[in-house]
Amino acid sequence: MNWALSIDRKTITDVSIVETEARPLADGEVRLAIDSFALTANNITYAAFGDAMRYWDFFPGDDGRCRLPVWGFAEIAESRVDGLTAGERIYGYFPAAAELIVRPGKVTPASFVDTSEHRAELAPAYNNYVRCAADPGWSPAGEAAQMVLQPLFITAWLLDFFLRDPDNGFTDAPVLLTSASSKTAIALAFALKAGGGRQAIGLTSKGNADFVSGLGLYDAVATYDAVTDLDPDQPAVIVDFAGDSDLNRALHTHLAGRLAGNIRVGGAHWEQSAPPRDLPPPKPQFFFAPDAARTLIKQWGPEAFDQRYKAAWKEFAGAAPGYFDFRSEAGSEGALATYRALLDGKARPRDGLSIKV
Repeated sequence: MNWALSIDRKTITDVSIVETEARPLADGEVRLAIDSFALTANNITYAAFGDAMRYWDFFPGDDGRCRLPVWGFAEIAESRVDGLTAGERIYGYFPAAAELIVRPGKVTPASFVDTSEHRAELAPAYNNYVRCAADPGWSPAGEAAQMVLQPLFITAWLLDFFLRDPDNGFTDAPVLLTSASSKTAIALAFALKAGGGRQAIGLTSKGNADFVSGLGLYDAVATYDAVTDLDPDQPAVIVDFAGDSDLNRALHTHLAGRLAGNIRVGGAHWEQSAPPRDLPPPKPQFFFAPDAARTLIKQWGPEAFDQRYKAAWKEFAGAAPGYFDFRSEAGSEGALATYRALLDGKARPRDGLSIKV
């Protein structure tokens, strides 16, 4: 029997484990036995914006409910595609489940694309699957950091360039990072520091303040109840990983007239993520990493983009053990408990959590 986390489309706290029978493969299909996947606040963002950003459309459930998108590793269990054989290890975008059936296309020695009809109009970046044996950056010892951090780091790395683009008007303003203990915020603070030391101010809860300060990546740290202590005369740009409507209103009100922008990335505070009405300007703008990637690929070319990204990722991955402890939970019950802990804000920010299926 296969299992999957089954989530209600509108009420993301309504989650259960479902078991299903494996179906036979059709010609042109491959069965991927999911081996392990990461669970972070990023996955809660996927759930919170499941309809708005079409994350729920990638892995529709047979029970009429949704499957949580995750990043992880799988092995080919069965193949009806020439050139893809059982036992090969694959990295990519999966449901929080025990298996995924894909219809590979554009098969190369390095990767393939899932060409399943329901994914054709979705963001292409999520449909690509890497063949690990041909990936020079892959190693068994590095899998935990790769699945926990790499999908977050590329968003942070793209944000760094977005903030530096003079056409966006943010180039000199200090950056206020909400949910500063989140892994994507930490990755952005790392990128900002590596890119020349642009001022980064972390906004976080009282309970996470010591952890955030101890990272050594933020120039200053403020707790959510003290945002009115921020200098109201200093220009700033918000990069919002929390998505908290009350926090956004407090920041926009306190920094009125000096706020260069508000870039909304995540929804870690998912229960308060409804956009506030009549917010003092500027209007928050969504950041969608695949669109930002396409812009840079067009500017630099695919090869230069790949080289620059991989060099930056290697640097962050090397530093990551100083910031995070990687550990795993087992099976469907471990996945369910970890998802609920993330929903409830009970996961330790230092933990890099994955599920061994």
